[in-house]
Amino acid sequence: MSNQVRPVTADGIEEFDNALPRWWVWLFKFTVLFAVVYMAWGHVFGGESIQQEYVREVAASEKFAELPDNEGHENHHGHESDESAALLAAMGDQKSIAAGKDVYTTNCSPCHGSGGEGTVGPNLTDKFWIHGGKPGQIERTISDGVLEKGMPAWKPILGEEKVRQLVAYVITLKGSNPQNPKAPQGNPEP
Repeated sequence: MSNQVRPVTADGIEEFDNALPRWWVWLFKFTVLFAVVYMAWGHVFGGESIQQEYVREVAASEKFAELPDNEGHENHHGHESDESAALLAAMGDQKSIAAGKDVYTTNCSPCHGSGGEGTVGPNLTDKFWIHGGKPGQIERTISDGVLEKGMPAWKPILGEEKVRQLVAYVITLKGSNPQNPKAPQGNPEP
């Protein structure tokens, strides 16, 4: 087949049947191949189904609902801020939680106990919280500290990422029922 232009006449109108550019033909072949691979991955080899995606998104929205409203975690458009999104991501990431456990063991366990049961500091495993038990409130308490109670501001020492990892780990301590827990302090959280 030659790449010469061949005129085609229909109803007295002469058209030219030009060959398609090579880049366009290769792009078309690539999209067909991509479609076949995508269908195979999504429907045959265990890609995430619409139902699984829905369940994952609902779980993420429930975690986000625990973040405090209108407490500096929303931008002026009313959408979640980068800080809230990063905190939510850390709460759902097992690596972040494991890193938070390391930070907790090194820095927090002397006052809050190895299992969060509370020693000098309050118990972190019950439903009673002095400065609020929602993720955003916990993050603020860790970041800013409680100097009158002897807790330093950890954000300048650890940085934002480690504080988020620490919050993600502290959330996992809720309801863990360690041995010899300290008596409840603060207000009950729902």
